[in-house]
Amino acid sequence: MFYEEPVPLEKKKHVDLKLDRTQNYAFAKTVNSVPLSGMEFFQASRDFPILFIKNAEGKYLPMAILSLREASHDMGDNWEGVYVPAFIRRYPFVLTADKVVMIDNKAPHLNTDTGDQLFVAENEPSDTLKQIVNFLELVDKSFRQTEEFAAALAEKELFEPYNATVKYDNNTVKLNDLYAVNEKKLHESLEKDETHEWFKKGWIAWSYAHLHSLGSMHELVLRQRKSLEAAGAESNEETSEA
Repeated sequence: MFYEEPVPLEKKKHVDLKLDRTQNYAFAKTVNSVPLSGMEFFQASRDFPILFIKNAEGKYLPMAILSLREASHDMGDNWEGVYVPAFIRRYPFVLTADKVVMIDNKAPHLNTDTGDQLFVAENEPSDTLKQIVNFLELVDKSFRQTEEFAAALAEKELFEPYNATVKYDNNTVKLNDLYAVNEKKLHESLEKDETHEWFKKGWIAWSYAHLHSLGSMHELVLRQRKSLEAAGAESNEETSEA
């Protein structure tokens, strides 16, 4: 989604590479939704609706709906005051299914001049890189657990289409091809042993965090209004100065 030139991180080739932590999230400015893991549902639910999509393989995947815009969002480049999904925070690094650490060779976060060194020596990862790898492994594990969760929901036939029309000011936005958990069926379909198992895995909590998040649709409207007001004020200021 963000990686323009993904390449494996190699000790010999990238021994002088540094991570510039002052870079922001401008690379994500053209997205209006991103994948989310179940462990993030609680924090993300305050800021974003969490809904499921169905991919080409027929698998359901949870997504944080960032905006009502088609190919952008209203958090700017710094995402101040809102939860930043791990899918975004891990950039410009990513872990492959074979546990290979990849980097985006085009990322402005990586250079040889300023920032935290990734390697202490040719064969020795720095503490910074060790922390990054630990984070990537945690993110990878959480996404695999979330796939299991979504598959269990699908097996129980607990998904229902979420087709909504959001009206605000003079705008109307239709949300299609999205899915939500049917709360009534969730209550009725789980046997006692299954309920206990789902509780231990955190799936009951994740389900309710997802359902709670649907109330955050209003947050998208508020952010878009604020963004439009800021853009209008800036335009008026430029006109006044001219």
